[in-house]
Amino acid sequence: MKFATAALAILSIGSASAFTVNNFGISRSETKLSVSKVARNPNFGKLAGGYLFPEIARRRNAYLEENPEMADRIVSLGIGDTTQPIPTHILSGLSGAVEKLGDANTYSGYGAEQGMGPLREKIASKLYNGLIDPSEVFVSDGAKCDIMRLQTMFGYDVVSAVQDPSYPVYVDTSVMQGQTGELEDESRQYDGIVYMPCTA
Repeated sequence: MKFATAALAILSIGSASAFTVNNFGISRSETKLSVSKVARNPNFGKLAGGYLFPEIARRRNAYLEENPEMADRIVSLGIGDTTQPIPTHILSGLSGAVEKLGDANTYSGYGAEQGMGPLREKIASKLYNGLIDPSEVFVSDGAKCDIMRLQTMFGYDVVSAVQDPSYPVYVDTSVMQGQTGELEDESRQYDGIVYMPCTA
């Protein structure tokens, strides 16, 4: 891991930049990493510095310093975290599945691309009370990846709309796909995205 990080850092040091123009000023990178000659996506350079959740924590802590009596009344809408140990029945299922991977007779390798059959059957029967067929269930590696995949299908020449405030990945994936202009300093919003205020 350290080698990969160091290699990436070295590759990104020396590069020459030239860009072609689209609706937002840049359509694709002609930036070449001097060692590998791989074109770099210039849209990554438009991502705003700083991550939302440390900023939420900073503001919460600053508020609590001035209002300590509110400590037990704050509901944090920042990054989620677990607060309880894994229930025994889930832990035993995980342990049992790992044990199977250590035995040639029960080893399964990678599952189907849409998710393991028995898991999809359980989801259909237990979570949806048999109202859907297991073939309609898709087990992915998470919403963040799914959102990026959907946007990849649509390409860069589309308009994205997001609720505001929004989970960072909903905006960042649009930026990385080249669907936006630059970040506006005052509003901290990107040109080319429709922001839908959540003010209820």
